[in-house]
Amino acid sequence: MKKFQVNAISFVLCLSMSVFSDTGFSGELSKTKADPGKNGTWTGEAGKDNFIGNCSPCHGETGEGDGPLADNLGLGIKPRNLSDAKLLSARTDEFLLKVIKSGGVAVGFSEAMPSWKETYTDIEIKQIIQYVRGVLCKCAYNEKK
Repeated sequence: MKKFQVNAISFVLCLSMSVFSDTGFSGELSKTKADPGKNGTWTGEAGKDNFIGNCSPCHGETGEGDGPLADNLGLGIKPRNLSDAKLLSARTDEFLLKVIKSGGVAVGFSEAMPSWKETYTDIEIKQIIQYVRGVLCKCAYNEKK
């Protein structure tokens, strides 16, 4: 049953990606240059639309882990609350990139978090991270010394 749920979620996410793929970024992303900021977060305008199109079905539009698919990930599995500044400020941008790019399994999380490496370039993933940090959690990585 769990495998069926993961496959169903993957199907819905792929479907939503197809629906939102023509949101006005054709050609624009290829012109976007990566520009590291103070905390290593990269700039770009596509982060919000990519987050809404593919991340919000589970994480919710405000990142609180309350998207329409949040209750269908499996018994006891909930999406991370990406508006939680305390949680996100403890995670590096590199860690977040790895989770998004390679999926939850790559960092010991649930397989319900899919890999997006076939969908997004590293630059696009960094744009999503910038959106999450700048808008949802309003936080930066805070290295504990």
